[in-house]
Amino acid sequence: MKYFLLAAAATFLFSCKQEEIKTEEVKPVLPKAIFTQSLEHEEWGSMHTIREIEGAHTGKRISVMDSTNLYSVGLNKPVKSISAEKFDSVAFTYWIYFKSPNANAKSVVSIDDVTGKNIFWAGNIVNEKTKEINKWVEVKDGFKLPSSINPEHFIKLYLWNTSKEEIMIDDLNVTFY
Repeated sequence: MKYFLLAAAATFLFSCKQEEIKTEEVKPVLPKAIFTQSLEHEEWGSMHTIREIEGAHTGKRISVMDSTNLYSVGLNKPVKSISAEKFDSVAFTYWIYFKSPNANAKSVVSIDDVTGKNIFWAGNIVNEKTKEINKWVEVKDGFKLPSSINPEHFIKLYLWNTSKEEIMIDDLNVTFY
């Protein structure tokens, strides 16, 4: 009888523990908006950096940064055109090709007010994510955005060539959360 009571108590406690786990499940965070650019369509800013080449990551067009063009093609949109829901972070994914070990770049997010005055800027060093040369490499980056952004502000995401060496990018993807 004693063993029966212990088994019953253990079964009860185990079933309570399982129920506890079910109630603590984390719901996935759904994106508020997603923008992609394979550089085959002219939808984003700085399109003058686009060149047609053989050997692009996908398609035939890439964005080239060099000593003349320090900034890549990038997203430049008013916050109100991105999502009706408030978002507080952004994921920025792209494919990059360094031609030189001296190449350096930053992933950048910038927010300007309606007068064009910058109110937020953040840059992440790409070279900390990849050091490979002469190979397409996927970079996944992200930024926490300030709570002070409003629908009238403009948000920009792009790459900044800090070395002036030739750098190519392709297949940009921007997701707001």
